[in-house]
Amino acid sequence: MVPKYQIKSNLSEAQVESDVASFFGWISKNAPFRLHDVNEQLTGADKKFYDCGFAFLMQFKKSEGLYSASQVPVSTRKNRSKLEDIREFRQHHGLSDDPTLYFPLRKKALKANDLQHNVLLEYANQRCSQAFYVAPLALDKQSYYDSLFDSVNRYHHFPFLYKSYRLHRNDWVSTIGFVPFLKDHISIIPHERVTTHDHYYSFSGTGSDIGWHSPEIISKSPMRLADLLSSEIQSCISENKFLELNHLSKVLEIESYKLNMDTDEPLATLRTWGEEMYSSHGIKVFILLSNSIFLEEYRMEFA
Repeated sequence: MVPKYQIKSNLSEAQVESDVASFFGWISKNAPFRLHDVNEQLTGADKKFYDCGFAFLMQFKKSEGLYSASQVPVSTRKNRSKLEDIREFRQHHGLSDDPTLYFPLRKKALKANDLQHNVLLEYANQRCSQAFYVAPLALDKQSYYDSLFDSVNRYHHFPFLYKSYRLHRNDWVSTIGFVPFLKDHISIIPHERVTTHDHYYSFSGTGSDIGWHSPEIISKSPMRLADLLSSEIQSCISENKFLELNHLSKVLEIESYKLNMDTDEPLATLRTWGEEMYSSHGIKVFILLSNSIFLEEYRMEFA
């Protein structure tokens, strides 16, 4: 039985993961940068063009909802749910809670050496990688799909062509921060190790007022997927974070995966590593790909 204060979502993590990954593929078509799902194959021409990269590791979550403490009074029972603590914490600190959105950390997998959260943390804010959670700012499946496509362009081959979002052109980097679908997801970079999965992130429907329980305010500013990707990609360019693909594998310390490979192709190594990260931890790996000659020209043009 669902408590009166809880708002259930009819989305699934698998659905969110699939839709976001597909959208990355769409907006990367014919772009000077490509958000490449390592589980997908590149064409021969793309393999020749893209020679450097930066790793993004993402854990996709579905959001659940909580009514505010002013709408449904908080229980005073000693053994009450931690979700009640979240509602009380947000009311006490004046955080947006109409409604509150949240997601829990994942339990440790049977064959995993560590909690998924800690594995994600290892790759966060690193020289050649960034890692974060991604969750929709919607609880309803229909609302979520409406943010991906409008009713006219639902099955358009390039859904980003309408409303002037022409992300396959050279303005891809500057435009990605304004894409509605990407703005409709929160992105949260893990900030500390945990010894148990019994923790929650909570946030507002606008992707701001982010709480960590037990209790801490992470940020009152929006932390949306569009904002993070735009910032990280600009940082990769300006701070020269892209690495040659064969060197990227070494810096990420994934050379051991080559033992199971029939080829020394860098992307094949990254793909095997990505498959292992997903099967063991449910973490999806994307490589932001670019071309070293293009990058140099781009930096000179916008320096």
